[in-house]
Parts: sequence; C-alpha cells; structure tokens
Amino acid sequence: MRLKLLLAYVGTCYSGWQIQKKPNPPRTIQDELETALHTLAGVRVRVHASGRTDAGVHAKGQVAHCDVPDSKSGFDWRSSLNALLPQDIRVIDACLVREDFHACNNGASKTYAYQFWQERRFIPPELAPFVWNCGPLDLKLMRRALPHLLGKQDFAALRNVGTDVKTTLRTIFSAEITEMPLMEDYPPHRPLLRLTVSANGFLKQMLRNISGLLAACGKGRTEPEAVSALLAARCREALPSATAPACGLTLLRVEYERNHTMK
Repeated sequence: MRLKLLLAYVGTCYSGWQIQKKPNPPRTIQDELETALHTLAGVRVRVHASGRTDAGVHAKGQVAHCDVPDSKSGFDWRSSLNALLPQDIRVIDACLVREDFHACNNGASKTYAYQFWQERRFIPPELAPFVWNCGPLDLKLMRRALPHLLGKQDFAALRNVGTDVKTTLRTIFSAEITEMPLMEDYPPHRPLLRLTVSANGFLKQMLRNISGLLAACGKGRTEPEAVSALLAARCREALPSATAPACGLTLLRVEYERNHTMK
C-alpha cells in the first residue's frame, strides 16, 4: 500500500534530501526517513519526494510517498515515525493514497519562500538559520523586477549545473515580496523581506538564483528592467549575481491537481 507523508524539517544539519552514495555518506533527510521506516516496516522502504531540496534548505510542506507492507494498514505512521526521527524532522501528516499517486510526477505547483535579513548590526538567534543576512535592500527596485519573472519562460539562465532535464521551460504563476513586521523585543531594525514564488516547477537552484538576482536589483547593481534580457540570454554565465545561500530558502507547499487520498 502507498503512504503519503507531509514533512517539515530544518535543513541546516543535512546535506539535502537525497541519499548520497559515498564511503562515508553525510546525513540526508531521505536517509533519516528510510532508516525509521525500515525499523517500523521491517523491510527496506524507498521514499520519493516532490523534489530534492539542497543542503541547508528547509521545508514546511515537503510531500513524499513510499510503499509499505499491507499488514501495516492500521498503523499510526505519523506518531511512530516522529518517535524515531530527529527533532528537526517532523511528519506533519501521514495517510494512505491510491497506488497511482506519485509525490513528484503528480505535482501541479510548488511554492517556496526566501527570506532576506537587512539589518547588519544583529540577527535574532531564532531567525539566523532561516535568513540571508544580505544587508539593506531597496524594496521598490526588487518589486519592479518581479513582473519580468512571471509566466512561461526559458529559465536556463537561472539554472545551476548538476541535474539533467528535458526542458528548461517553467511557468511562474506568482511572485511577491512582503515586508514583514518588526521583530518584538529587539532594538529598531530594518524589516525582514520575504519573497514567495509559486511555479509549476523549479530548475536546480533556480529560486536561489532568483533571490540573488533580486538582491542585486535591491542593491542597485542590476537594473530591474534588465531581467528580461538576462533571461533571454539563456546562459547562467550571463547572470551578474551570485546564487543566494541555501539557509534563506524554505519549501512551503506542494499542490496536486486531484486528491489521491483513500477513503
């Protein structure tokens, strides 16, 4: 039977989602899950995620699926997995789904958030693992760049090497930057900026390259109106900005066209 998992994790201590085949492999989210599932199911279980988050990237709504023995149909997978997993990986929900559900192939859209911390003097400790301490940014300039990213386009210029794909065409449905309320109990400071992007899919480190490009616009290093021409170049080397660090990125949710949950 097929099990669907909704996962949240802090990616700071992990080398991304995917198990790495090395003599001394680093810790990954997939390895921790499969180890716990093996203990509970009594057999090796392969877990498939909606996408492979990079080292240091976080998730609040990662979706994964796996096949477990039919004899475990009445099992409380959420509580049992959480009892075995590290505290920085949590199963938010677990349910049985139809056999045709695939966490990656059936996905209709994904939404990520990237957080920019603008105050150079300090970072609140509770935010430090989840933000890029990039310094002051001009929000108006960043927002001027957003319309150039929307719609179906070739995003090859925003793709880092490392994964083969059939096409670099993707559709960004929405992109917005929100100025968050000031942190309580701290001296006056520049507000946190949160970029939220929804698309039908993302290329390798595409969202981190978008974040780096927007930061370059916010610092006055790249004209917002130049974004369209940079994308048209379809070449990562044409991008004048660096890839933003992984720590600021969180997978918020994955949407599916239909409900595969079994009654």
